[in-house]
Amino acid sequence: MFYCTTVEVPAQTPQSAPVEEYLPLGPGTITGWCVGFPAGCSGLVHVLIRRFEHQVLPEGEGQDLYWDDYMFSIGDKRDLDEEPYQVKIVAWNDDDSYLHKIFVGVEVMPVGEETTESLLSRLLHALVGA
Repeated sequence: MFYCTTVEVPAQTPQSAPVEEYLPLGPGTITGWCVGFPAGCSGLVHVLIRRFEHQVLPEGEGQDLYWDDYMFSIGDKRDLDEEPYQVKIVAWNDDDSYLHKIFVGVEVMPVGEETTESLLSRLLHALVGA
């Protein structure tokens, strides 16, 4: 499943009072993220993502994503096995004139779906007993 949203971040939104938006997800495993900054953002709008108030993207606390005319595509493997199945998008905008819209997408492999990696692991275990 792919879950996505567009977050509007008004001009002059300080880091001390950011826009916070929840993106509902389903149970499973997060396998990837997309965070897109359209042309014109000029590195002035910033985004980070939290789950249970812990920063998960980018990994380092105190870091954030920002760019101009770029889509970050980030692989991950993070289980969603506790409710609520959601992430919180936190964004602020240093631009003093323009609202910016940021795209956030999350790829989730639902519970019960087999991955190529898990199928190969089971096959290897069946063949060699490892």
